[in-house]
Amino acid sequence: MVGGLFWEDIQLTEEDEEEVIRKTAEVIHRFGLDAAAILMIESIKPLVYIGGQMGRFLITPFLPAISEDLGRKGDIFLRVFEKRENVEKLLKLLEEMAGEEEEGRPLETSENGEEGHRKRGWRRLIPFL
Repeated sequence: MVGGLFWEDIQLTEEDEEEVIRKTAEVIHRFGLDAAAILMIESIKPLVYIGGQMGRFLITPFLPAISEDLGRKGDIFLRVFEKRENVEKLLKLLEEMAGEEEEGRPLETSENGEEGHRKRGWRRLIPFL
C-alpha cells in the first residue's frame, strides 16, 4: 500500500473534487434515481462529516483487499463527500440534470388521447404505470 492504511499522500484539487461530484451525479442520473438520491442526501446532510469519518474508519481498510485502485478511489470519494459544500454541489447538479431531462421529455398520453403527466424515475421503465 502506498502511504499506509489511509492514503495521506492524496492531494485533491478543486478540479478533482468537481470531477468526482460530476461523475457521481451522472451515475445517479443514468439510473433515474435523481429524486430518491436528493431526498436521501437532504435527510443525511447534517451528518456527512461524521458519516465520512465512519466510512473511512469502517470501510476504507477493507477496500484494498479487493483492489488497490478501489481503495484509493474509495478514500477519495469519502474525502470529497465529507465536506458539506460538496454535498450541496452534488444536490444542485442533480436538480439541474433532472430539470433538463424533464423539460426535454414529452408528456405521456393516455389511451383515450388525453395528455397526462411525465413519468419520473423508475416508473418510466414500466409501461402500465
